[in-house]
Amino acid sequence: MFALGETPYTKMFVRNEFLFDERKGHGEFTPAVVFAYRSEPARVPMFQVMLDSGAQWARVPIHMICSRPCVALPIEQTCWWDSYGYDFTVLALPFLKNHAVTALGRDGVIRKGNYLFTVDWIKTGWSEISDQHKNHHIIVLETGQWIGYPNNRLVWQDWSWITPAPNKEWKTPSRTYSVER
Repeated sequence: MFALGETPYTKMFVRNEFLFDERKGHGEFTPAVVFAYRSEPARVPMFQVMLDSGAQWARVPIHMICSRPCVALPIEQTCWWDSYGYDFTVLALPFLKNHAVTALGRDGVIRKGNYLFTVDWIKTGWSEISDQHKNHHIIVLETGQWIGYPNNRLVWQDWSWITPAPNKEWKTPSRTYSVER
């Protein structure tokens, strides 16, 4: 069991209302560095951070993190899925590094951002089912808000070779492939 995994060190801000149990600090921000991801079943993506005061905070939910002060998105717009389990891996995929991406939110709004890193679950029931496996690509939106979205809600951009036009009729594969079955 892992529960906690190292991420690329990323400067960001924590919304102060998180630091005050949502009783005060709304609209205020504290500089910090994300250095780890925390995964617990049925909870939103969470992070371990070090504040500029030297205080370390655990379980900071994704909707309380931004790369620059901005208006908060509702929690249901910051991620499509809760974490699947305790066992996961964090990778900053070189192929996606700094790629521009558009993200389709639950509200139907398309938001622009840039890739930070990916979280993918292992050894959990859902992660082993072909049409249920999902990962979180952690994206910083142009506004500064962080989000965690799966592949099927993102369109990547690289003007040197990608022409964004995904086929809207594509379906998630439901078959598990094996040569021994």
